[in-house]
Amino acid sequence: MTTRSRASRSNFVSGIIGGILLVGGLLGLAWVLFFQYQPHALTFPGFAPATSPELQIPPLFAQGITLGHADQKPALSQQQAILLASQLEPDAATHAKNVNIRYVLLNYPGTSATHADMKDVPVWLVWYQKIPLTATDVTVDPTPFPRSSHDLYVCLDANSGKELLVVWT
Repeated sequence: MTTRSRASRSNFVSGIIGGILLVGGLLGLAWVLFFQYQPHALTFPGFAPATSPELQIPPLFAQGITLGHADQKPALSQQQAILLASQLEPDAATHAKNVNIRYVLLNYPGTSATHADMKDVPVWLVWYQKIPLTATDVTVDPTPFPRSSHDLYVCLDANSGKELLVVWT
């Protein structure tokens, strides 16, 4: 075998290995980009996530609050949760254009002394939508509101009914 044929064969093998590495790298990059916001979208047998993913609500997600799918039955019924939330937040309950309620697992990294870390806490999430903002006295503050309504999220412990978290957006 001549040195020329040896070099050509070495180049051919290097090209094959380089192509395999390039394809592997591109697949790895696609994997990271595709599954970045869906960490449990692909699971393997024996490696299922502890809790199923739940559709995230962008304003809550922006504050570090994530939701998980709750499978166990709550001690508090949906009707009881709505009643408790309306008693805790009567203005929101009476003025909201729409009210949604979901039974979920709450994950919230506590950032202050008032809110401890919450991991997979079963809650009723009551979402009051499009609560009209009341206009302020223009003589005190002439700045107009950037929007005409806001939302309120109330998280009630699904077992005790205790208000765990309230988020205005």
